[in-house]
Amino acid sequence: MSKEIKGKKFGRLYLESYKKTIVAEVEREGGAVSLVSERHGLIRSRVQAWMNKYGSSNYLAGRQKRRSPAERNKIIREIVSGRSTISEIQIKYQIDCRDTVTKWLREYKKAEQDLSGASQTPNIPEKDLQLIEMQKELEMARLKIRALEIVVDIASDQFKVDIRKKFGARQ
Repeated sequence: MSKEIKGKKFGRLYLESYKKTIVAEVEREGGAVSLVSERHGLIRSRVQAWMNKYGSSNYLAGRQKRRSPAERNKIIREIVSGRSTISEIQIKYQIDCRDTVTKWLREYKKAEQDLSGASQTPNIPEKDLQLIEMQKELEMARLKIRALEIVVDIASDQFKVDIRKKFGARQ
């Protein structure tokens, strides 16, 4: 049978007193489970399980709650409408991670795009879609050419050098 190692292990199991000291340390650190687990060489999920089991009521009450899809949509509509920024939403709804809100925003926009794209596609034949796509590409190419011509004109004026190629034979 294994002996206690540094007051924390008995065989493959951790002592309850050690678990409670780790939980207390996490609570002192403000809920930084990753930091404490790394410091002690523990797996984050194990420390999280200990927090769920031995954590104080204040810690458990302060954890992030899962939001319903309706609540997520309400939050995202507030951002899309321009009434609030992501930072303001984080403060208002007590969301710790900005990435969570941006993920919701991406999912919302994708769903909206899927809905709008699904209603338009069946009415237009494939050949017409290709024609429309080619027209868009042509328009973009024309805009790029025009932009490059403007850049060449500005460079010619500023550097007093004729940049454009002159056609015809040199004499």
